[in-house]
Parts: sequence; structure tokens; C-alpha cells
Amino acid sequence: MMDECDVYRRLQKHLDTLPIAFPATPSGVELRILKRLFTEEEAEVALGLSAVPEPVETICRRVPGRTEAELERVLDRMVEKGAIFGGRLLARGGRKRFSRAPLAIGMYEAQVDHLTAELQRDFEQYSQEGFAAALLTGKTTQMRTIPLNARFVPDRLVGRYDDARSLIEEGAGPWAARNCVCRQGKDALGVPCRQTAARRVCLTIGPAAGASLASGDGQALTRAETLALLDQAERDGMVLQPSNSRDPVFICFCCGCCCGMLQAARQFPRPAEYLHSNYQAAVDPELCTECETCRSRCPMDALRSADGATAVDLDRCIGCGACVATCPSGAVRLRAKASPTVPPRDLKALYGKIMTERFGVLGTAVRIGKALLGRQV
Repeated sequence: MMDECDVYRRLQKHLDTLPIAFPATPSGVELRILKRLFTEEEAEVALGLSAVPEPVETICRRVPGRTEAELERVLDRMVEKGAIFGGRLLARGGRKRFSRAPLAIGMYEAQVDHLTAELQRDFEQYSQEGFAAALLTGKTTQMRTIPLNARFVPDRLVGRYDDARSLIEEGAGPWAARNCVCRQGKDALGVPCRQTAARRVCLTIGPAAGASLASGDGQALTRAETLALLDQAERDGMVLQPSNSRDPVFICFCCGCCCGMLQAARQFPRPAEYLHSNYQAAVDPELCTECETCRSRCPMDALRSADGATAVDLDRCIGCGACVATCPSGAVRLRAKASPTVPPRDLKALYGKIMTERFGVLGTAVRIGKALLGRQV
């Protein structure tokens, strides 16, 4: 058997072939993260997993020395730990299926309710050393930003995918709320959220809500309770970040002091390039009293004083609308970008697009071909 370091390095390279990168760093902090999530035995098993869900008998051909029953027990344990995707939640025809999971959105979020301070420190270091850039610098990202409330956009019809209330009012559900792993991480480090005392604010929708309820980490919500959660988000000045598709399966209620994605974007000089949004803030200088209420709520430091009024740095504004909700003079509004974008149809289309952008059309075609032939990708 290879030595421990080699096992985890091979696993890092294996995970780096997913649509969401898992890059190496000079410090090797990514190996420390893997050691916290996988035993050596589990790391060896994970090397036999594909990017697409597969049944145990297929995986067993790549992981010698174990019966299917023995392998299934190891895989179930890894699912329970949040190290991989799969189990009954991905079952088809009564057969469990398993696959690799990216670090985010994936392994990290699966640590909700049992995240340790040590893993949180490693995750934050990894974000600073390269993972944040890997997450955000692609053309298409896993999440996008939508307005806190569509009424803040007076100049055009808002697409349903940009209107959180319409998504709930017109959706079939179910809905569930789970604890925010980002805020739990900050709590573990002794630096609790400065913006809200709420913790169970990560909204899951449809199949994701069903999975959250089945795993026990979600609390079922009625339509009215879900809309009330949106109202509370507006009062608290949260940034709404759904999955980047027309029918999102989750909406994260984020803040600048805890959210790893927002903190990562804020490191860049032009966060608006990396956080997808169809809107940006605009200030009417005739109405602005420069009370600075909006500045205290902006997660990207996009608002500043200019000629006796507040001005918007469009390189930094992500169009969340947090500044609009509490402007006492009504001077701040959201306006549509000149070229708004329509997000991919669903998660399958989203990750297909991310994969094509990362590996090219030919590289993606090769991976799809391998998957169709039952080979590892």
C-alpha cells in the first residue's frame, strides 16, 4: 500500500478532475482537510469513485480486496460523514449509488451540525491560498446573487428566477431550513455573526428539501413560514444566493462576515466580476441625505461618499439590494444591468456548463462518453 501522504495527494488530484476544482497549494492545507474527512482506507476507496453516481458492483471492480457488502459499509460510512455523495438518496431501482463530492458545494456543507474549529481554520486557509480563486474565477459559478425583494427593481419585469418570493409563492415545495454551516464555522472559532442571531436560515427547495429532511438536518417549513424567512432576511440585510439555475434547489441567506463565498469575493478588487447578478444599485443624489445607513449594510464595501451624496462603486456592487431595504429617503434602487443573463435550466445543465468551461468541448465530450460506457470519470 502507498504511504499516507501519497494516498491523500492522489485523492487531491482525483478530486481536482471534478467540474469544481480542488487545487494543490504550497502549504499542503488541502491534504490536511482530506485527512480530517477521510481515513486512509476511505481515501483508497474514494479513488475508485466516479464523478457520476454508480452502484456498488461497478465501484467494486475498481477497489480490489473487498466484497460488495464490505465496500458498501465503507461507502455508507463515508456518506454519513459527508465525505462523498450517495447512498439511498441517490438510489435508482432500489440500488444505492455513490460518487465523489466537491469540497464546495459538497463536503464542507455536509459538515453542518458537526463542523470542528480545526476544519474551519483549514477551510479558511485553503480559501485564501487558492480554493476561493478556483471557485470564483470561472465564467459560470455554482451560485448567483438575486435581489432581497423584487419590488426594489422598478424599471423592468423581474424574471421569476430573480424573484425569491415568486419562487416560493408559485413553487410546489417542499421547503426546509437547515443550519448555516458558515455561521457554525465562525461560532466554532469564537467570532459569531455580527448581522443576525439566526442560524437555521439555509433554505432548501424541492428534492434538496426532501434530502435534507431525510438526513435529519432540515426542518420542514410551510409556504407561509418560508415567506416569513424571506421577510426576516430582508430585515437583517442578508444576501440571497441561490443555486445558479432557473429552478434553484437552495437559497443561502448570506452575510459579509460569515459567508465564505462573499468573503472570498471581497478579496478581489472587482467582486462584481465573480458574483453573478443581473442588477446593481443606483443612488439618486437629489434624494440622498448621506445618512450612511446603506454603507453599514453593504457586504462588498461598494458604497462611498462623493460630492455630498453616496455613490456606488459598480466594480464592487453585487446587486443584492441590502442597501435598498433600509434607505430612509428612498434614494437607493436597483437597476438592471445592460445585458442580463438567464441562468442554466437546472443543476445538470449548470454543472455541464461549468465542466465545458473548465475542460473544453472535447474534454467534456470524452468525459460524457466514458460515463455512458460505465467507465470512471
